[in-house]
Amino acid sequence: MQGFFDRLMLGELKDVMIAGYIDYATLPIFHPLYDRLYFIIDEIIFELYLSEAGIIQYNELTEIKAWFTLDDDDHFSLMSIYSQLFKTEQAVIITDITYSSIPFSSMSISYVNGQDCGNLLFDPNHFFGFTFL
Repeated sequence: MQGFFDRLMLGELKDVMIAGYIDYATLPIFHPLYDRLYFIIDEIIFELYLSEAGIIQYNELTEIKAWFTLDDDDHFSLMSIYSQLFKTEQAVIITDITYSSIPFSSMSISYVNGQDCGNLLFDPNHFFGFTFL
């Protein structure tokens, strides 16, 4: 995880995204899947996920692809959650990361946005993936 943390603290966080699908069988609706998060730092994509052992891990990707099977009337899609997480569209500076490799432990990211300070808690103890507090 240290490689991801170093990039997050030293690089420019451009976006945080989640994947999902759009169901075209009826009115098109995006269905988010919160079991993987994508941090775009500088020009690198980092995928955060929960391993089978329950530990938050990451992969460095060149592109984001569907990892699940889609129905014929579904389309893979991405959605930015940056402004929902950080409550701003402005750049944030990551000041601290608290992480433990203990199964099902949360990860905390402290940040500043101008003069405002905030903290994000990524909790992997949710049936549908990560929850954000």
